[in-house]
Amino acid sequence: MTAKTELTARALRETLERTAAYTMKPAPEHERLMDTWQWGQGVALYGLVKAHEALGDPTIPAYVEQWLDSRLERGGIGKSINTTAPLLAALNWMRLTGGDKYDEICGAFADWCLAEAPRSVEGAFEHSCTENVYPNEIWADTLFMGCLFLAQWGKYTGSGRYVKESARQFLLHYKYLSDPATGLIHHGYYGSEGARKGVLWGRGNGWFAAASAEVLADFAGLPEYEAVLDHFARHAQGAAATQNEEGAWHTVMNDTGTYAEMSATAAFAFAYHEGSRKGYLPSGYRSRAHSAVRALLANVADNGRIDRGSDGTCVMPGAADYNAIPYRYSVFTQGLGLMALSSEYALAKDAGL
Repeated sequence: MTAKTELTARALRETLERTAAYTMKPAPEHERLMDTWQWGQGVALYGLVKAHEALGDPTIPAYVEQWLDSRLERGGIGKSINTTAPLLAALNWMRLTGGDKYDEICGAFADWCLAEAPRSVEGAFEHSCTENVYPNEIWADTLFMGCLFLAQWGKYTGSGRYVKESARQFLLHYKYLSDPATGLIHHGYYGSEGARKGVLWGRGNGWFAAASAEVLADFAGLPEYEAVLDHFARHAQGAAATQNEEGAWHTVMNDTGTYAEMSATAAFAFAYHEGSRKGYLPSGYRSRAHSAVRALLANVADNGRIDRGSDGTCVMPGAADYNAIPYRYSVFTQGLGLMALSSEYALAKDAGL
Protein backbone atom coordinates (compact mmCIF):
# COMPACT_ATOMS: atom_id res chain seq x y z
CA MET A 1 0.00 0.00 0.00
CA THR A 2 1.30 3.48 -0.87
CA ALA A 3 0.55 6.73 0.91
CA LYS A 4 -1.76 7.60 -1.96
CA THR A 5 -3.94 4.55 -1.34
CA GLU A 6 -4.04 4.47 2.46
CA LEU A 7 -7.52 4.30 3.92
CA THR A 8 -7.17 6.57 6.94
CA ALA A 9 -9.89 9.12 7.59
CA ARG A 10 -7.48 12.00 7.17
CA ALA A 11 -6.11 10.81 3.81
CA LEU A 12 -9.58 9.94 2.53
CA ARG A 13 -11.00 13.30 3.56
CA GLU A 14 -8.24 15.14 1.73
CA THR A 15 -8.82 13.10 -1.43
CA LEU A 16 -12.58 13.49 -1.20
CA GLU A 17 -12.23 17.26 -0.79
CA ARG A 18 -9.92 17.49 -3.81
CA THR A 19 -12.18 15.33 -5.94
CA ALA A 20 -15.26 17.36 -5.04
CA ALA A 21 -13.40 20.60 -5.72
CA TYR A 22 -12.27 19.41 -9.15
CA THR A 23 -15.78 18.26 -10.01
CA MET A 24 -17.13 21.73 -9.25
CA LYS A 25 -14.22 23.68 -10.74
CA PRO A 26 -12.21 21.53 -13.14
CA ALA A 27 -9.39 22.50 -15.45
CA PRO A 28 -10.46 24.82 -18.29
CA GLU A 29 -10.51 22.01 -20.84
CA HIS A 30 -13.13 20.20 -18.76
CA GLU A 31 -15.35 23.11 -17.67
CA ARG A 32 -17.88 22.69 -20.49
CA LEU A 33 -18.64 19.12 -19.41
CA MET A 34 -20.75 20.35 -16.47
CA ASP A 35 -22.68 22.80 -18.64
CA THR A 36 -25.57 20.64 -19.83
CA TRP A 37 -28.64 19.30 -18.04
CA GLN A 38 -28.07 15.61 -18.74
CA TRP A 39 -27.49 12.26 -17.07
CA GLY A 40 -23.73 12.62 -16.59
CA GLN A 41 -24.16 15.92 -14.82
CA GLY A 42 -26.88 14.32 -12.70
CA VAL A 43 -24.46 11.62 -11.58
CA ALA A 44 -21.83 14.24 -10.75
CA LEU A 45 -24.33 16.24 -8.71
CA TYR A 46 -25.47 13.14 -6.82
CA GLY A 47 -21.85 12.37 -6.04
CA LEU A 48 -21.50 15.90 -4.69
CA VAL A 49 -24.59 15.34 -2.53
CA LYS A 50 -22.90 12.27 -1.04
CA ALA A 51 -19.68 14.22 -0.55
CA HIS A 52 -21.58 16.92 1.34
CA GLU A 53 -23.20 14.30 3.57
CA ALA A 54 -19.72 13.04 4.45
CA LEU A 55 -17.84 16.34 4.66
CA GLY A 56 -20.45 18.92 5.69
CA ASP A 57 -18.87 21.36 3.24
CA PRO A 58 -21.32 24.28 2.72
CA THR A 59 -19.83 25.16 -0.66
CA ILE A 60 -21.28 21.96 -2.13
CA PRO A 61 -25.03 22.63 -1.64
CA ALA A 62 -24.38 26.22 -2.73
CA TYR A 63 -22.83 24.93 -5.93
CA VAL A 64 -25.66 22.45 -6.50
CA GLU A 65 -28.24 25.21 -6.04
CA GLN A 66 -26.42 27.58 -8.39
CA TRP A 67 -26.04 24.84 -11.01
CA LEU A 68 -29.72 23.88 -10.89
CA ASP A 69 -30.99 27.46 -10.87
CA SER A 70 -28.87 28.57 -13.81
CA ARG A 71 -29.93 25.62 -15.98
CA LEU A 72 -33.59 25.98 -15.06
CA GLU A 73 -33.42 29.68 -15.90
CA ARG A 74 -32.15 28.80 -19.38
CA GLY A 75 -35.16 26.55 -19.93
CA GLY A 76 -35.53 24.06 -22.75
CA ILE A 77 -35.06 20.96 -20.60
CA GLY A 78 -36.54 18.01 -22.44
CA LYS A 79 -38.05 15.11 -20.56
CA SER A 80 -36.40 11.70 -20.78
CA ILE A 81 -35.14 9.02 -18.42
CA ASN A 82 -31.63 10.45 -18.69
CA THR A 83 -32.61 14.07 -18.05
CA THR A 84 -34.35 12.95 -14.86
CA ALA A 85 -30.96 12.29 -13.22
CA PRO A 86 -30.17 15.89 -12.10
CA LEU A 87 -33.38 15.90 -10.08
CA LEU A 88 -31.77 13.52 -7.59
CA ALA A 89 -29.66 16.49 -6.51
CA ALA A 90 -32.65 18.84 -6.56
CA LEU A 91 -34.64 16.52 -4.31
CA ASN A 92 -31.76 16.08 -1.90
CA TRP A 93 -31.16 19.84 -1.82
CA MET A 94 -34.78 20.26 -0.68
CA ARG A 95 -34.31 17.57 1.97
CA LEU A 96 -31.21 19.36 3.23
CA THR A 97 -32.57 22.90 3.29
CA GLY A 98 -36.27 22.37 3.87
CA GLY A 99 -36.97 24.49 0.81
CA ASP A 100 -39.43 23.58 -1.91
CA LYS A 101 -38.24 25.52 -4.93
CA TYR A 102 -37.63 22.40 -7.06
CA ASP A 103 -40.88 20.75 -6.05
CA GLU A 104 -42.68 21.64 -9.28
CA ILE A 105 -40.09 20.31 -11.71
CA CYS A 106 -39.50 17.17 -9.65
CA GLY A 107 -43.23 16.47 -9.59
CA ALA A 108 -43.56 17.13 -13.31
CA PHE A 109 -40.77 14.71 -14.19
CA ALA A 110 -42.06 12.04 -11.79
CA ASP A 111 -45.54 12.26 -13.30
CA TRP A 112 -44.07 12.13 -16.82
CA CYS A 113 -42.20 8.94 -15.92
CA LEU A 114 -45.40 7.30 -14.77
CA ALA A 115 -47.76 8.52 -17.47
CA GLU A 116 -45.78 9.40 -20.59
CA ALA A 117 -42.30 7.83 -20.60
CA PRO A 118 -41.89 5.45 -23.57
CA ARG A 119 -42.22 1.80 -22.60
CA SER A 120 -40.90 -1.52 -23.83
CA VAL A 121 -42.01 -5.08 -22.98
CA GLU A 122 -44.29 -5.40 -19.94
CA GLY A 123 -44.04 -1.66 -19.41
CA ALA A 124 -40.31 -1.52 -18.71
CA PHE A 125 -39.00 1.98 -19.35
CA GLU A 126 -37.52 2.41 -22.83
CA HIS A 127 -34.10 4.01 -22.71
CA SER A 128 -34.76 6.76 -25.22
CA CYS A 129 -33.02 10.09 -24.68
CA THR A 130 -33.60 13.68 -25.73
CA GLU A 131 -30.84 13.38 -28.37
CA ASN A 132 -31.23 9.74 -29.44
CA VAL A 133 -34.17 7.37 -29.61
CA TYR A 134 -33.78 3.66 -28.86
CA PRO A 135 -37.23 2.19 -29.64
CA ASN A 136 -38.25 -0.78 -27.52
CA GLU A 137 -34.78 -1.00 -25.90
CA ILE A 138 -34.18 -1.61 -22.20
CA TRP A 139 -30.81 -0.46 -20.83
CA ALA A 140 -29.09 -1.02 -17.49
CA ASP A 141 -28.48 2.74 -17.16
CA THR A 142 -32.18 3.50 -16.64
CA LEU A 143 -32.27 2.23 -13.06
CA PHE A 144 -29.80 4.83 -11.81
CA MET A 145 -30.90 7.69 -14.09
CA GLY A 146 -34.66 7.49 -13.55
CA CYS A 147 -35.81 4.82 -11.13
CA LEU A 148 -33.61 5.92 -8.23
CA PHE A 149 -35.22 9.36 -8.40
CA LEU A 150 -38.73 7.90 -8.59
CA ALA A 151 -38.19 5.89 -5.42
CA GLN A 152 -36.73 8.84 -3.52
CA TRP A 153 -39.43 11.20 -4.74
CA GLY A 154 -42.13 8.78 -3.64
CA LYS A 155 -40.64 8.56 -0.15
CA TYR A 156 -40.17 12.34 0.02
CA THR A 157 -43.78 13.07 -0.96
CA GLY A 158 -45.34 10.08 0.77
CA SER A 159 -46.81 8.90 -2.53
CA GLY A 160 -46.42 5.15 -2.79
CA ARG A 161 -47.22 4.96 -6.51
CA TYR A 162 -43.80 6.32 -7.45
CA VAL A 163 -42.00 3.90 -5.15
CA LYS A 164 -44.12 1.01 -6.41
CA GLU A 165 -43.32 1.81 -10.03
CA SER A 166 -39.61 2.08 -9.26
CA ALA A 167 -39.66 -1.34 -7.60
CA ARG A 168 -41.51 -2.79 -10.58
CA GLN A 169 -38.88 -1.36 -12.93
CA PHE A 170 -36.06 -2.94 -10.92
CA LEU A 171 -37.74 -6.34 -11.26
CA LEU A 172 -38.43 -5.92 -14.97
CA HIS A 173 -34.92 -4.75 -15.76
CA TYR A 174 -33.35 -7.67 -13.95
CA LYS A 175 -35.76 -10.07 -15.62
CA TYR A 176 -34.82 -8.95 -19.11
CA LEU A 177 -31.16 -8.04 -18.64
CA SER A 178 -29.86 -10.71 -16.25
CA ASP A 179 -27.45 -13.45 -17.30
CA PRO A 180 -28.61 -16.73 -15.74
CA ALA A 181 -25.08 -18.14 -15.51
CA THR A 182 -23.51 -15.29 -13.54
CA GLY A 183 -26.29 -13.18 -12.05
CA LEU A 184 -24.79 -10.16 -13.80
CA ILE A 185 -26.70 -8.09 -16.34
CA HIS A 186 -26.29 -7.43 -20.02
CA HIS A 187 -26.10 -3.83 -21.14
CA GLY A 188 -29.33 -3.98 -23.15
CA TYR A 189 -32.41 -5.90 -24.23
CA TYR A 190 -34.12 -5.32 -27.57
CA GLY A 191 -37.82 -5.91 -27.15
CA SER A 192 -38.43 -6.02 -30.90
CA GLU A 193 -36.01 -8.96 -31.18
CA GLY A 194 -36.69 -10.56 -27.81
CA ALA A 195 -32.94 -10.73 -27.16
CA ARG A 196 -30.32 -9.49 -24.72
CA LYS A 197 -27.71 -7.31 -26.38
CA GLY A 198 -24.28 -5.98 -25.59
CA VAL A 199 -21.97 -7.56 -23.03
CA LEU A 200 -21.64 -7.84 -19.25
CA TRP A 201 -20.52 -4.22 -19.23
CA GLY A 202 -18.75 -2.93 -16.16
CA ARG A 203 -20.37 0.45 -15.71
CA GLY A 204 -23.83 -0.88 -16.61
CA ASN A 205 -23.53 -3.46 -13.88
CA GLY A 206 -22.23 -0.71 -11.62
CA TRP A 207 -25.36 1.35 -12.26
CA PHE A 208 -27.47 -1.63 -11.20
CA ALA A 209 -25.42 -2.32 -8.08
CA ALA A 210 -25.17 1.28 -6.84
CA ALA A 211 -28.84 2.01 -7.50
CA SER A 212 -29.94 -1.22 -5.78
CA ALA A 213 -27.93 -0.38 -2.66
CA GLU A 214 -29.67 3.00 -2.51
CA VAL A 215 -33.29 2.06 -3.22
CA LEU A 216 -33.78 -1.02 -1.07
CA ALA A 217 -34.53 1.06 2.01
CA ASP A 218 -37.27 2.82 0.05
CA PHE A 219 -38.76 -0.54 -0.98
CA ALA A 220 -39.02 -1.87 2.59
CA GLY A 221 -42.53 -3.17 3.19
CA LEU A 222 -43.34 -3.64 -0.49
CA PRO A 223 -44.08 -7.12 -1.88
CA GLU A 224 -41.23 -6.56 -4.36
CA TYR A 225 -38.64 -5.97 -1.65
CA GLU A 226 -37.43 -9.54 -1.17
CA ALA A 227 -37.02 -10.15 -4.90
CA VAL A 228 -35.04 -6.93 -5.40
CA LEU A 229 -32.86 -7.83 -2.41
CA ASP A 230 -32.28 -11.33 -3.81
CA HIS A 231 -31.31 -9.90 -7.20
CA PHE A 232 -28.89 -7.47 -5.55
CA ALA A 233 -27.25 -10.26 -3.53
CA ARG A 234 -27.00 -12.58 -6.53
CA HIS A 235 -25.60 -9.82 -8.67
CA ALA A 236 -23.05 -8.84 -5.99
CA GLN A 237 -21.83 -12.42 -5.85
CA GLY A 238 -21.43 -12.55 -9.61
CA ALA A 239 -19.55 -9.26 -9.64
CA ALA A 240 -17.21 -10.41 -6.86
CA ALA A 241 -16.08 -13.29 -9.06
CA THR A 242 -14.83 -10.82 -11.68
CA GLN A 243 -12.94 -8.35 -9.45
CA ASN A 244 -9.26 -8.39 -10.43
CA GLU A 245 -6.14 -8.50 -8.25
CA GLU A 246 -5.84 -4.71 -8.42
CA GLY A 247 -9.29 -4.48 -6.83
CA ALA A 248 -10.82 -3.11 -10.02
CA TRP A 249 -13.32 -4.35 -12.59
CA HIS A 250 -12.80 -4.61 -16.33
CA THR A 251 -14.98 -2.77 -18.81
CA VAL A 252 -16.22 -6.19 -19.96
CA MET A 253 -16.53 -7.91 -16.63
CA ASN A 254 -15.88 -11.46 -17.75
CA ASP A 255 -13.05 -10.57 -20.15
CA THR A 256 -9.72 -9.79 -18.47
CA GLY A 257 -8.32 -8.87 -21.86
CA THR A 258 -10.32 -5.64 -21.70
CA TYR A 259 -9.08 -2.67 -19.69
CA ALA A 260 -9.70 -2.01 -15.99
CA GLU A 261 -12.21 0.81 -15.63
CA MET A 262 -12.68 3.22 -12.73
CA SER A 263 -16.33 4.27 -12.99
CA ALA A 264 -17.42 0.63 -12.62
CA THR A 265 -14.88 0.12 -9.84
CA ALA A 266 -16.22 3.14 -7.95
CA ALA A 267 -19.83 2.02 -8.39
CA PHE A 268 -19.10 -1.43 -6.97
CA ALA A 269 -17.08 0.02 -4.08
CA PHE A 270 -20.09 2.16 -3.16
CA ALA A 271 -22.56 -0.71 -3.60
CA TYR A 272 -20.51 -3.11 -1.50
CA HIS A 273 -19.93 -0.59 1.29
CA GLU A 274 -23.55 0.52 1.43
CA GLY A 275 -24.87 -3.00 0.97
CA SER A 276 -22.82 -4.37 3.85
CA ARG A 277 -23.43 -1.32 6.07
CA LYS A 278 -27.19 -1.61 5.65
CA GLY A 279 -27.24 -5.38 6.11
CA TYR A 280 -28.18 -6.31 2.55
CA LEU A 281 -24.85 -8.03 1.93
CA PRO A 282 -22.54 -10.06 4.21
CA SER A 283 -19.81 -8.06 5.95
CA GLY A 284 -17.16 -9.86 3.89
CA TYR A 285 -17.96 -7.58 0.96
CA ARG A 286 -16.41 -4.72 2.89
CA SER A 287 -12.89 -5.99 2.19
CA ARG A 288 -13.71 -6.08 -1.51
CA ALA A 289 -14.91 -2.50 -1.27
CA HIS A 290 -11.64 -1.51 0.43
CA SER A 291 -9.68 -3.09 -2.42
CA ALA A 292 -11.82 -1.29 -4.98
CA VAL A 293 -11.30 2.06 -3.27
CA ARG A 294 -7.54 1.50 -3.23
CA ALA A 295 -7.67 0.86 -6.98
CA LEU A 296 -9.70 4.03 -7.38
CA LEU A 297 -7.34 6.10 -5.22
CA ALA A 298 -4.40 5.04 -7.36
CA ASN A 299 -6.18 6.76 -10.24
CA VAL A 300 -7.06 10.05 -8.54
CA ALA A 301 -4.68 12.76 -9.70
CA ASP A 302 -3.28 15.29 -7.25
CA ASN A 303 -5.82 17.87 -8.43
CA GLY A 304 -8.79 15.53 -7.82
CA ARG A 305 -9.31 14.38 -11.41
CA ILE A 306 -10.20 10.70 -11.71
CA ASP A 307 -8.42 8.92 -14.54
CA ARG A 308 -9.03 5.63 -16.39
CA GLY A 309 -12.77 6.07 -16.70
CA SER A 310 -14.33 5.09 -20.01
CA ASP A 311 -16.21 7.51 -22.25
CA GLY A 312 -19.96 7.35 -22.85
CA THR A 313 -21.02 3.94 -24.13
CA CYS A 314 -24.01 2.74 -26.14
CA VAL A 315 -25.14 -0.87 -26.49
CA MET A 316 -22.77 -2.52 -28.96
CA PRO A 317 -22.23 -6.02 -30.39
CA GLY A 318 -19.18 -7.39 -28.59
CA ALA A 319 -16.26 -7.08 -26.19
CA ALA A 320 -13.92 -5.57 -28.79
CA ASP A 321 -16.37 -2.71 -29.36
CA TYR A 322 -16.54 -1.90 -25.64
CA ASN A 323 -12.79 -2.18 -25.29
CA ALA A 324 -12.38 0.32 -28.14
CA ILE A 325 -14.18 3.03 -26.14
CA PRO A 326 -11.35 5.29 -24.93
CA TYR A 327 -10.49 6.45 -21.46
CA ARG A 328 -11.71 10.03 -21.14
CA TYR A 329 -12.35 12.44 -18.28
CA SER A 330 -16.05 12.50 -17.45
CA VAL A 331 -18.28 14.07 -14.88
CA PHE A 332 -20.07 10.75 -14.31
CA THR A 333 -16.81 9.04 -13.33
CA GLN A 334 -16.23 11.92 -10.92
CA GLY A 335 -19.71 11.43 -9.48
CA LEU A 336 -19.35 7.69 -8.95
CA GLY A 337 -15.89 8.27 -7.50
CA LEU A 338 -17.31 10.76 -5.02
CA MET A 339 -19.93 8.24 -3.96
CA ALA A 340 -17.31 5.56 -3.33
CA LEU A 341 -14.90 7.89 -1.52
CA SER A 342 -17.72 9.28 0.64
CA SER A 343 -18.72 5.80 1.80
CA GLU A 344 -15.12 4.82 2.51
CA TYR A 345 -14.41 8.05 4.40
CA ALA A 346 -17.55 7.74 6.53
CA LEU A 347 -16.56 4.19 7.48
CA ALA A 348 -12.98 5.19 8.35
CA LYS A 349 -14.17 8.17 10.38
CA ASP A 350 -16.67 6.07 12.35
CA ALA A 351 -13.98 3.46 13.00
CA GLY A 352 -11.53 6.09 14.23
CA LEU A 353 -8.95 5.16 11.57
